[in-house]
Amino acid sequence: PPKYLTGKGGVVPVSIPYTARNVNHKLPFHPENKQQLSDLKKMLTLPLHMQGQPEVFINTSAAGYAPLLYLPAALTIAIGKTLNLSPLWLMYLGRMANLLIFLGLIYWALKIAPTGKNVIFLLALMPMSLFLAPSLSIDGITIAAALLLTAVLLEIGKTEPQPLKFRHWIIMPVTLIILILGKIVYTPLILLIFLTPKTLFNLKNKHFYLFLTSLAVAGLSYFAWHLLKNLNEPVMAAAITFDFTSFQASDKLLPLLDSKKQLDFLFHNPGAISTIIYRTMQDQGQYYIGSFIGLLGWLDTNLPSWIYLSFPLALITAALNSQPLTNRLLFEKNLLTFVWSLCTGAILLGFYLLSTPVANTIIGGIQGRYFIPAALPLLLTLSFDYNFPVKIRHPGLIKVMNNWASLYTSMVLLTTTYTLWVRYY
Repeated sequence: PPKYLTGKGGVVPVSIPYTARNVNHKLPFHPENKQQLSDLKKMLTLPLHMQGQPEVFINTSAAGYAPLLYLPAALTIAIGKTLNLSPLWLMYLGRMANLLIFLGLIYWALKIAPTGKNVIFLLALMPMSLFLAPSLSIDGITIAAALLLTAVLLEIGKTEPQPLKFRHWIIMPVTLIILILGKIVYTPLILLIFLTPKTLFNLKNKHFYLFLTSLAVAGLSYFAWHLLKNLNEPVMAAAITFDFTSFQASDKLLPLLDSKKQLDFLFHNPGAISTIIYRTMQDQGQYYIGSFIGLLGWLDTNLPSWIYLSFPLALITAALNSQPLTNRLLFEKNLLTFVWSLCTGAILLGFYLLSTPVANTIIGGIQGRYFIPAALPLLLTLSFDYNFPVKIRHPGLIKVMNNWASLYTSMVLLTTTYTLWVRYY
C-alpha cells in the first residue's frame, strides 16, 4: 500500500534489518524460543555496509520525534561508524549512551530533590524504567527529564527564601525542551513552580523570568521542529528497495479512527467521559499496573507476582516517609494533585482521540509506562514525614532500615535479571 512507501522513516543499509531478523529468532510471544549466543557473535562481525547490497527504506513512527532527543545515541553511533563497527555493536553503543545520560539525570535529581529522594530512587530503578533507560527510544530520557524537572521545582519551592541558583536556569529550560519535543503531555509539570510562596507574576521576582524563559525557549523549540518537519519532503520508497520486515499486512483499526469525530463525540456527550474512564480502568487497570512496574520484552515477559504486589507498597511507604515542602499542606497537596491530573488527563485524552475507535468506551493503546514521568507529584501528595511506631535500637537494624529502599531494589533487580535470563537464554 502507498502509505507504507511514503512517510516517516529512513533509508538504511540492509545489514540493519538483516541483523534484527537474525538475532530475534521469533522471540516475541514465544518463550520456547531462546536467543542464540552463536548468532550474536556472528552478527557482531557483520559489516555495516556490505559490498553489492542495497539500502532499504524503513517506515517508522519514531521518525516523527525531534532528532535532538536522539543526540546522545547518534553521536556515539557516529563514532562507532568511523571504526566500521557492525550494526549490533552500534546498537550497543547507542544504548550505553542513553543509559549513561539517564543515570546522570537521575543522579542530579536525587542530589537536588529536597524531599522524596527514595520515591525518585524507586521510580528510576523500577524494572520498567531500567528496561527503557538503555533502549534506543526516547522513553528513558523522557522519564529522567521529568523526574529532574520535578526535583528542581521542588527545590525552588522548598528553598524559595534563597536566591535562584545558576543550575535552575539550565535545568528547567533543557528538561522542558526534552519533554515538549518528546512527550508534550508531561509539560504541565512546569506548573509546580507555583509551589513557591512568593507572588510568581511579580516583575521584580526572578521566579517569573525563570518561568517565562523556560516556556519561551521550550515553545520556540517545539514550533521550530514542527516547522522543519512540515517543510521536509516525505521519503519516497518507490525508487528503492522496501524493507518488508516493517510491513503490516492489514490495519483493520485505522478506518475506525477519526480524531475530529472523536472530539465531536466528547463535546456533545460530556457525561460519557466518566463512563469511559471507569470502563477503561475496570478493563485495563491490572495491565496498567503491570506495565508501569515492569512488563518487559515485547510486553510478553512477566515478573514474579511478589514484585507487582510489593512495589506499589514500597512507593507508598517512601512517599509517606517524605517531608512536606511547606507548611501550606492543603495548597501543596492540591497543586501536586492538579499537575498530576493534567498530565494523566492529557495522556488519556490523547490516546482516546488518536488510538481509539469513535465512541468506544475503552481507551486503546495505553501502557502503564506512560504514567511513570507523572507519578512523582501524585506520590508526594502522601508526604507527611510519617515515622513508623516500631522502635529499633540495634545499630545493624537501624542501618538496614535507613537503606531499605536500596536493599529492596537490589532484590527486585536481581530477580528481574534472573527472569530475563530464563526467558531469553
